[in-house]
Amino acid sequence: MKRLLSLLLIALFALSYQTQAANKIKTCNVIYIGNSITAGAGHKESLKSAPPVISAQILEKKLGKDVNFRNCGRSGATTLDFVPSHNRDFKRVEKAIKEIQDISQEPIIFSIMLGTNDSASTRCYGAPASNAQYKKNLMDLISRLRKMAPGAIFVLQRPIWYSPNTYNGAMYLTAGLKRVTDYANVLLEIAQQEKDVFVGDYEAFDFFKQHYRKYMFAENGNAGVFFLHPNEDGAKELAKFWSKGIISALKKNRK
Repeated sequence: MKRLLSLLLIALFALSYQTQAANKIKTCNVIYIGNSITAGAGHKESLKSAPPVISAQILEKKLGKDVNFRNCGRSGATTLDFVPSHNRDFKRVEKAIKEIQDISQEPIIFSIMLGTNDSASTRCYGAPASNAQYKKNLMDLISRLRKMAPGAIFVLQRPIWYSPNTYNGAMYLTAGLKRVTDYANVLLEIAQQEKDVFVGDYEAFDFFKQHYRKYMFAENGNAGVFFLHPNEDGAKELAKFWSKGIISALKKNRK
């Protein structure tokens, strides 16, 4: 009888251990870093409709894991705003990392979409950023994140298209659009050089260029009605692109 009880206890312990192990790997941690597009600017309920919220929901379904995520998007932010030594928006990321690490020991995925405001000609911190400065800022950010979050991977999402007459508080216009288009090559270059860095989405730029009237807000600006921010439906589409990029990066990282 004692032997039977011992065997049962061993079996229950083994089952409990397997369950705990399974639960440990059923978690995915994502921190989204970006600007007003990431923040869900213009949305009535951005806490429910911003791209990171929808992206996390998609990842949960696709990966079959609980997703812990934080949205560190801030309107007007540039890559320089997130450079740690400038002591500006990096504080948001530090807080997010601590919150994630307090609840999960799984590595963090950093989904980064910055560049829209870097491409502006005026009124954005550090803008206009050259390709070289844009790359340096991103690498400074990634280098610090590596130290704070061992085992992390970085998914660089290409900044999306905006209309060439975009001019709100900051002036973007045609020159800005050319800069933000060129930044795509910088992202590819970084991903080729760094083993833990991947280019996530590359297709949303053309998608919004083709479907801006349906998926972006029409906003009044200094050079007429412009299109810059995805509306709620556009955020859903952008989230699909981001999620696809994150999943692709996870697969490549396992190889």
